[in-house]
Amino acid sequence: MTDQEKWEALTNNSANTDGMFVYAVKSTGIFCRPSCKSKTPLRKNIVFFPSSEAAAAAGFRPCKRCRPDLLEYEPVKEVGLMAKNIIEQFFCEKEKLYDELLCLGVSEHRMTQIFKVQYGMTPTEYRNLLRRKAAEEKLKKTTLPVIEIAFSLGFESLSAFFSFFRKSTGMTPKAYREEAIEKTKESEDRSYGLYKTSIGEITIAASNSSIIKILYGNHIPPHTEENKTGLTDQAASEIKEYLTGKRIVFDVPLEPHGTLFQKKVWEALMRIPYGETRSYKQIAEEIGNPGSSRAVGMANNKNPILIMIPCHRVIGSDGSLVGYAGGIPLKEKLLRLEQNR
Repeated sequence: MTDQEKWEALTNNSANTDGMFVYAVKSTGIFCRPSCKSKTPLRKNIVFFPSSEAAAAAGFRPCKRCRPDLLEYEPVKEVGLMAKNIIEQFFCEKEKLYDELLCLGVSEHRMTQIFKVQYGMTPTEYRNLLRRKAAEEKLKKTTLPVIEIAFSLGFESLSAFFSFFRKSTGMTPKAYREEAIEKTKESEDRSYGLYKTSIGEITIAASNSSIIKILYGNHIPPHTEENKTGLTDQAASEIKEYLTGKRIVFDVPLEPHGTLFQKKVWEALMRIPYGETRSYKQIAEEIGNPGSSRAVGMANNKNPILIMIPCHRVIGSDGSLVGYAGGIPLKEKLLRLEQNR
């Protein structure tokens, strides 16, 4: 290309000629791509170079706007990355976060567009994700009071934190912490056994003294060997007797891990007589929380010891079978087994 052709390319901000040459401005000491959107300099101040390296060797600095020193430069992506870094640094400080994002020189609407294209969520959603994860970590790994955790994450009131946490996790902070403690207990040494039954495989987990889990299918953790014990064998034997109609009461000791509320619900389930059913509303009333039907349903869904803690005996207020871990057909089969005995 001639110098005249290069001049015409830069005055037209021709992206097609990027990589073919760069131009430097003697009055500023900066070199740019032909496509740079900066104000067109005077022709007499222009020096052309075949590459960025040549311009830098001549003592010129790369333009911070078009970044001719980079093979590829996508300013929109850089803005998104800068915003992400700012959010990660200041997600607990609302005012500081706002000020730092403002310094990027992009409107809130445009920033939301850029961020969502790059990361699949808005800046606000990303900030809330970080706050939720930080809250979960603090609840799991510290004994800090909930109110202290709330204020450390930039919430202006305890009620605002409760509302946020419950909406994003489906649990209160207290219940989340209790469940985390129970899961820690679950990580202690235990035995696992996989057993074949008339309704398919079941996994039975036990501590040294109690049954902790009975789940449909293979739920032995990865990298864990099956190590059946007399207790898991006894539980499997009792399940098989139940499935043939020979047993209505289980004798093995149970120790389900869960929150205080979940345990209260599970205890109520174990009081439902063989062959009978109860609604979520009836269970809620029995545990002294008549307005907690929905929470009862969630606890029912978290039942870790299937069949022996008979969540299959809970039905909808209208008599519908609603959901079940093993599927509605299996729930129907278990209820029919009990009612026809």
